[in-house]
Amino acid sequence: MKHAWSSLVFATMIVVMPAAASASGGGAHLEEANISLDQETLRKGLEVFTDVCMGCHSAKYVTYRGLMDYPEIGLTREQVDELRGDKALLSGLLTELTPEDAAEFYGKAPPDLSVIAPGRRGGGDYIYSLLIGYDHDPKGEIEDGNYNKAFPGNRTAMPDPLAWLDHDPEETADLEEQARAVSSFLVFIGDPHQLERKAIGRWVMGFLVLLTLVLYLLKREVWKDIKKH
Repeated sequence: MKHAWSSLVFATMIVVMPAAASASGGGAHLEEANISLDQETLRKGLEVFTDVCMGCHSAKYVTYRGLMDYPEIGLTREQVDELRGDKALLSGLLTELTPEDAAEFYGKAPPDLSVIAPGRRGGGDYIYSLLIGYDHDPKGEIEDGNYNKAFPGNRTAMPDPLAWLDHDPEETADLEEQARAVSSFLVFIGDPHQLERKAIGRWVMGFLVLLTLVLYLLKREVWKDIKKH
């Protein structure tokens, strides 16, 4: 069941990726996020996601049960129960913002973030750049929306989710830390098996190198006898 669910998510990612990448546009300079998938960073990213992002966004393909199953995050049952409250263990990380409220506040429903990282050109760097890219409009031309240096066209309906950190020089480091943490978390949930796959890939490559060496030595041994005759 777990692998079937992963396949569904992956299939969805393939469908979403071309349109999302096109929507992300191009041309804007992206800052390097230095994505890290260590447990401390992912837990920090989960905290930022549930405290800040889930006010508007969902991650419906990530279940509370999944947060326990992923050793990279490593939450206990007690920690997950505290996080989910009265929600079902197999429910996704869903916002309580209704589509009607979203339409009133933003003009449309905010996108689900389950596969936002692989679905945007730049991935984690794009998310990180977007979160730290809010600023005052230098030309004063944007009246309906928010100015963002990383967003195509520089106008986005999404208000600055980390606004309380954005304009205080003393909080710049914390802004970047939180942006990096939640970007890393979104990169992870977009492909939660990437570390496992890379680890298996190293073993497979090692096996293929060893097999190639054995076959080469076997070939030399066989052709040595043939050349003698």
